[in-house]
Amino acid sequence: MEKFMQIKKNHHYVWAYYLKSWADENKELFYISKKGKISKDNIKGLAKDTSFYKIHSLNNEDINFIKQLSAISPKFLRDIHNSQLKFFQKLLFIENFPINPKYSKEYSLLVEAIKSNSLENTYTIVERLALEVISELVQGNSMILKDKKCLINFLYYIGHQITRTKAFKDKCLAALKDDGRLFNLWEKNWWFVSYMLGINLGHSLYQNNTIDTHIFIENNTNIPFITSDSPAVNIHSSLEKLKENESPQFMDLYFPLSPKYAYMICDSNDYENLKDFVSEKDVVSLNERIYTKSHKTVFSNPRRRL
Repeated sequence: MEKFMQIKKNHHYVWAYYLKSWADENKELFYISKKGKISKDNIKGLAKDTSFYKIHSLNNEDINFIKQLSAISPKFLRDIHNSQLKFFQKLLFIENFPINPKYSKEYSLLVEAIKSNSLENTYTIVERLALEVISELVQGNSMILKDKKCLINFLYYIGHQITRTKAFKDKCLAALKDDGRLFNLWEKNWWFVSYMLGINLGHSLYQNNTIDTHIFIENNTNIPFITSDSPAVNIHSSLEKLKENESPQFMDLYFPLSPKYAYMICDSNDYENLKDFVSEKDVVSLNERIYTKSHKTVFSNPRRRL
C-alpha cells in the first residue's frame, strides 16, 4: 500500500519529540494518572486519542458557522482562515467524485486516509518548523529566539499546542453544553475551529512579544520540572477569581521544555524573579500547576537531567 494511503488513527495532541526530553534512552517515560496510578510507556503511546484530528464533511451550515467565528478576527487572519478552509474543502470534495463500483474499496480507503491524515499531517508541519528551536532550547540555548523566524515558529507551535489538546476541547465544549444546536456545531467542526484558534493565538503571541514578558527558566535544583498532556498552561493569578466557564482576560503562560528548562510568556510581572534564580519552592509550585491543569496524565523521569 502506498504511504499516503496508510491511515493514521493514533493522533497525538502532544508532540512525541517534545516528550522525549523526559524519556529514558529507550524513549520511555513515567506518567501518573489523575487516579494516582504510576506507569511507564513509550512516548509514542502517550498523549493521543483515536481519530482525534479526523476531518469531517462540511455542509453550508458548517461553513457559515466557521466563517462567522472567523469574522471576529482581523482581515489578514480571516484570509488565512479562508485559505485553509478552502484547502480542506478541496480535500473533502473527493467524496463527491463518481466512482466505478469496481474501485469502491480503494476509493473508500482513499477517502478515509484523507479524512484521518490531513489535519494530523498539518500539525506535523507545525512541529517540524519548531524542531530546530525546541532542540536548542532543551540544551539551554535561548539565544536562538533572537532569530525572528525561529521566534515565529516557536510561538506558532505554542499557540497550536494550547488549542489542539483534548483538555482544551473538553473545556470549550463544556461551556456550551446548555445550548444544543451551538454545542453540536462546535463539536462537529472542532477539528477546524481549534486549528483556526491555534493560528490566531500563535499570531497574537508573536504580535505581543515586545509587550509581554518572556522568561527562559533554568532549573538547577534537585527537583525536575514535570509536564503533562496539557503542557502549555495559563497560571495568571486572576484565574483564581474567575467564575465557572468565564474566559480569562490575562495570561501568564507556562510551558516546561524539559526537566531543566521552561519558558514563560507573561502579562504580569509575578514571575520575573525566575529569570535569575529558581528555588525548589518555585519548581514545586510550577509542577503543582502542571498537575492541576493536566487532563489525564502528567509525565516525568526523575533520573533525566539535561
